[in-house]
Amino acid sequence: MTERVVVLGGGSWGATLADRLARNGHNVAVWEFNRERAEALQKTRRLSFMPQLVLESAVKVTNDLGEALRDRPTVVSAVPSEHVRSTFRAVRKKGGLAERAWVVSVTKGIENNSLKRMTEVIVDEAPGLAGRVAVLAGPSHAEEVARNLPTAVVVAGPEPFRERVVGLFNAERLRVYTSTDFVGVELGGALKNVFAIGCGISDGLGMGDNTKAALMTRGLNELARLGVAAGAEVMTFFGLAGLGDLIVTCTSQHSRNRLFGEKIGQGRSVAQALSEMTMVAEGFPTAKSAKQLADRHGLDLPIIAALYGCLYEGKTAREAARDLLRRPPVEEMQHLEAFIKSRSEVVP
Repeated sequence: MTERVVVLGGGSWGATLADRLARNGHNVAVWEFNRERAEALQKTRRLSFMPQLVLESAVKVTNDLGEALRDRPTVVSAVPSEHVRSTFRAVRKKGGLAERAWVVSVTKGIENNSLKRMTEVIVDEAPGLAGRVAVLAGPSHAEEVARNLPTAVVVAGPEPFRERVVGLFNAERLRVYTSTDFVGVELGGALKNVFAIGCGISDGLGMGDNTKAALMTRGLNELARLGVAAGAEVMTFFGLAGLGDLIVTCTSQHSRNRLFGEKIGQGRSVAQALSEMTMVAEGFPTAKSAKQLADRHGLDLPIIAALYGCLYEGKTAREAARDLLRRPPVEEMQHLEAFIKSRSEVVP
């Protein structure tokens, strides 16, 4: 069934998904906040920083939010996490969403201070969407999806909308799995960016594959513990939105979060590294939220704490690495096993 879709955000992921949706036969418009970028994408069908993408000719790109939303009940939210609240506030001011509207959030982040997931932020600003929001996550670099390379992702949300997301996106080379764990899928997609920064710092310091494997494995442990404490199911973090996304984001040449961390490891300041990025490194603001979330739940998560110190408290990359290496050894799965046990005791 053909759907009328608006993609909010004309960056690499938003434009790529718009292209995929159009090639799946849907009627698609893209809203891009920056007028010059919107006009350039409409005219050239390309992003200057992403040569892999040639946007399907039928996709309309506009800077006019009201025009983009008009008569388009299917909304894909792909704006950076720090702009999700302001975007949906602007949507409300423009007269709101189409009748029977529903949203697929593909933004990976946790709002600072409120510690709300992106879907919660959306519903805050558009209460009528309660129960009508889904989340899509998984190992899916835009550069490879744009080239139509085989990719698998996972969707979570209310049952009727999970199946609608599958219908929207599923194609021969873009496989969409489903999950009932809304919290886990969303948190996994957000938190893996934090550990990718850590792996980038390791690369920048000249450390090896052993170091990166340790950071990824222990990072997965921290991700799962924090997720379970927030209400997620532990097995979600061993699937596409957890382990899968962690692997690709920590190791890939396309990973902006790994690249941002690499610049820090090479000795650049946080401000310098941010200024050199051509795309948003979502893990930077999420590192602050991850530390706040860990503190809220009383969790000792050393990698998250070390990264927070490096990104927000002036600690150097070498100091952060030294502090992690000097921690006393513990039983590998001690804390995770305790979390699983405590959770199983309260589930009827």
